[in-house]
Amino acid sequence: MKNKLWTREELLLAVNLYHKIPFGQFHQRNPSVIELASLMGRTPSAVAMKLVNFASLDPYHQNRGVVGLGNTSKADREIWYEVTNNWERFVDESEAYLEQLRQDQGIAQTSVDAIEDELSIPVGPTQVEQTVKVRRGQRFFRDTILASYQNRCCICGIPIRELLVASHIIPWSDNESLRLNPTNGLCLCALHDKGYDRGLLTISTEYKVVLSTKLEQYLPDDAVMNGFIIYDRLEIELPERFPPDKELLSLHNAHYFEA
Repeated sequence: MKNKLWTREELLLAVNLYHKIPFGQFHQRNPSVIELASLMGRTPSAVAMKLVNFASLDPYHQNRGVVGLGNTSKADREIWYEVTNNWERFVDESEAYLEQLRQDQGIAQTSVDAIEDELSIPVGPTQVEQTVKVRRGQRFFRDTILASYQNRCCICGIPIRELLVASHIIPWSDNESLRLNPTNGLCLCALHDKGYDRGLLTISTEYKVVLSTKLEQYLPDDAVMNGFIIYDRLEIELPERFPPDKELLSLHNAHYFEA
């Protein structure tokens, strides 16, 4: 019996999940894979195989020699190209599909579960629609960044999800085209996120922590030593995929960091 062709909507949902779970979890026993398979009426093994095929299209995994299962289709390649060339449209569309499927099956939608950027949302007749779109983007960006960094702060390594933030290298409000691009993200704990946002620390293009001299006025305070100073010039833990864009890091250093 011939396998049922994947629809565009199903492919978008599979790519959406691909970005939200680590590579090592692309298997049929993963609860997230099982849930998506159930929502789409497919088998967990079919969804898992599709995720591995998408990995073969990911430049990061290509460099690691991941070749997929040899079943990557033209449709797979087309949807991958579409996604990586228009993050905002992909995120809004795929998250809307996911919300609808969960709603149809009576499954509650998860919410963003951590500190997020302060957002400027327009007022007027489009407010509700804009708010929904923003929340979808927040949810996807957070899930993608945390998965890429194995749910750990890239500076201190703390693994408590409730204390982790999907930080933007270039702030949300300053460049709309970068808002949902995972290479514009860092996984930071709440303390280091706030320090990064306020220009008290930055990440160099060599992926090392650089601290502002403003912190020196608080020394020899133990809390400042343990929270910041001990990490000066140390390399961050790089993500499994979507390494921080060096050009964006350079822009943060030049325009947001208080040396």
